Amino acid sequence: MAQDASDLLSESLATPLGEVIAAVGRGVAEAQAALDHASLAATLAMYEAEGDEGVEALRSIGYQPTFYVLPETTCEVQVSMHIGGTGGADGSAGTAGQIAPIGKARTYVTPVDAAFQQRYAFQASGAAKLTFKIVPVPPPAALDDAAPMPEVRGLTGAEAVAVMSARGISAAFVSATGETVTAEDAAKQTVASQDAPPRALVRTTGAVTLGLK
Repeated sequence: MAQDASDLLSESLATPLGEVIAAVGRGVAEAQAALDHASLAATLAMYEAEGDEGVEALRSIGYQPTFYVLPETTCEVQVSMHIGGTGGADGSAGTAGQIAPIGKARTYVTPVDAAFQQRYAFQASGAAKLTFKIVPVPPPAALDDAAPMPEVRGLTGAEAVAVMSARGISAAFVSATGETVTAEDAAKQTVASQDAPPRALVRTTGAVTLGLK
């Protein structure tokens, strides 16, 4: 008998249970990554609004943007389940009338809609329910003594020290030949290179090396 449209639709929508769970997990992970990215971007923006008195006041009191986490996610989906596999998992006969070895079985699920419930008298709701929480948490401890590195190439040594000091970052100078140069001697020389690229988070407990021309 030819397979009717309902059977074809049901089989085409059937998905291994593990893939459904994995897809939900990937969605939660992507949502958490988006929250982290937004909080980090807000943190970096605090240092990029140079000349903004309001932002500078917030920095002076140690303000940091809030980070958020998804501590709990509950997903409830009504589905129909069946077991399938390969290599005679359904008990089909093998060669010479022998039962084929049982292969790896997999659990498949099919979404439950109105047609499915009527055809198979399936008593369940066809809706999916997703519950999650988003709660604020303290910023990562590493941000307490870290700040984004500014672009100082092309500035004089004195200008570079001023820009970096505003973010709590110390500078160490070296000549083109790699010799240490004092801040006083570097004051009027031009910065040609910096150990940390712009926007990279650097430790305020150390010093970033700046190369002079």
